[in-house]
Amino acid sequence: MVIFSVHDFFIGTAAMSHQPLSCLTEKGDSPTETTGNGPPTLAHPNLDTFTPHELLQQMRELLIENHQLKEAMKLNNQAMKGRFEELSAWTEKQKEERLFFETQSKEAKERLTALSLENEKLKQELGKLKGKTERSFEDLTGDPRVPKAEAEQEVEQLKTQVARLQAEKADLLGIVSELQLKLNSGGPSEDSFVEIRMAEGEADAAMKEIKTSPGPIRTDSIDTSKSAEGTRNYLEFEELTVSQLLLCLREGNQKVERLEIALKEAKERILDFEKKAKDRSETETQTEEHKEQEKEEEKSPETVGSEVEMLNLQVTTLFKELQEAHTKLSEAELMKKRLQEKCQALERKNSATPSELNEKQELLYNNKKLELQVESMRSEIKMEQAKTEEEKSKLTTLQLTHNRLLQEYNNALKTIEELKRRESEKVDKVVLQELNGKLEMAEKALASKQLQMDEMKQTIAKQEKDLETMAVLRAQMEVYCSDFHAERAAREKIHEEKEQLALQLAVLLKDDNAFEEGARRSSELSPLRSPHRAYG
Repeated sequence: MVIFSVHDFFIGTAAMSHQPLSCLTEKGDSPTETTGNGPPTLAHPNLDTFTPHELLQQMRELLIENHQLKEAMKLNNQAMKGRFEELSAWTEKQKEERLFFETQSKEAKERLTALSLENEKLKQELGKLKGKTERSFEDLTGDPRVPKAEAEQEVEQLKTQVARLQAEKADLLGIVSELQLKLNSGGPSEDSFVEIRMAEGEADAAMKEIKTSPGPIRTDSIDTSKSAEGTRNYLEFEELTVSQLLLCLREGNQKVERLEIALKEAKERILDFEKKAKDRSETETQTEEHKEQEKEEEKSPETVGSEVEMLNLQVTTLFKELQEAHTKLSEAELMKKRLQEKCQALERKNSATPSELNEKQELLYNNKKLELQVESMRSEIKMEQAKTEEEKSKLTTLQLTHNRLLQEYNNALKTIEELKRRESEKVDKVVLQELNGKLEMAEKALASKQLQMDEMKQTIAKQEKDLETMAVLRAQMEVYCSDFHAERAAREKIHEEKEQLALQLAVLLKDDNAFEEGARRSSELSPLRSPHRAYG
């Protein structure tokens, strides 16, 4: 709005200023001539010759300042636009990070539920396998027909090994169930208070994350990104530990299945031995009738010995596998003992009921969650406050510059209005004296530009010489015009005289012609008259 008003005012003032300049040029005076510095022959400059030029110069300066202000505002708008784009990009990035953390937390919860389902399935499978092994042991113990003491000893060893394996499996299942209960009681994956560490160096720091203080926890500087990364690493580590425990359970189940298969094979072989023993007893009672069967009976102990050796080898391999499983289970038991000791120590420290512990844990979880939210909001508020302060400082600087430019513009408008008012009003003598004083002051101020004025003087002197020559030429032209008019009048008179003479000549010619015709007729009639005279 400012630019258009100044432009319209400039056009109006320029239109107003053209009239006195045109009047001066018609009279032959130049608008740049002065009295103090010019030659003495020049006249004193009029007010109309000075004020429009000064007004135009001021308007040009105002237009330049207005253009500079416009450029500054454009640059400021571009900077604010870039800042706004940066803020929008930062907010979008923060939203994407939040969505990413939410998806990760959901995936972790889904994984925990899947692991719990797998644990339940494994429990059911272990129960089924336990029932099968108990049935097989009952079948083995209920058989009263064992032919040899070696087979009985091997069966007893297998029974003891299987019982030991079952006990170790039961202990491992107890550990898994306790861990599952603790995970389920601890809430979601973000607030799990049980941490299993397979390495011996990390076993001492397993329960540092349990919060026992009854008062509210205040964390002054907690970063949301670090907490999310910690929860993610914690979930990954828990998944690794649970997967390792599941692998141990699966290996134990596979070994139990192998042992069951070996027991079934041993049972089948024992049944074969019993059948062969029965056949042998029958052959002993009937020695006389079946001599050929005695030969086969002599070979049967050798085959039985080879089969027993094979069984011994299989039992040794199974025993080695059981020892490996036993070592792994012993490590798990050590870890269980450590965890149990730490849990007991923590329970002694807490000395509260499970319901109160659950309530405390829930309260701590809620407090921690709220504190994290408050800290994130505080950090965001601080960032926004810093940005707003920067923007406020920039805005204050821009406002100062804008106010300064507005003051200058208002002052210029006031001066322009005063000049317009003075031009529109009638010029009084007092005003003329004041303006003459101002003109003298302006002439004194323009003394610094004497070089330019000298050039203008030279041009003005040339114009004066041209004007003098023009005056002489005008006088000559007037003389020439008077001579021309006199000559013209003389020529017109001569032309009139010529016309009169031509008319007279035409009349004379007519008279002459008439006279000649009369003479010619008289000459023709004279000979005719002469004989008449003779006769008379």
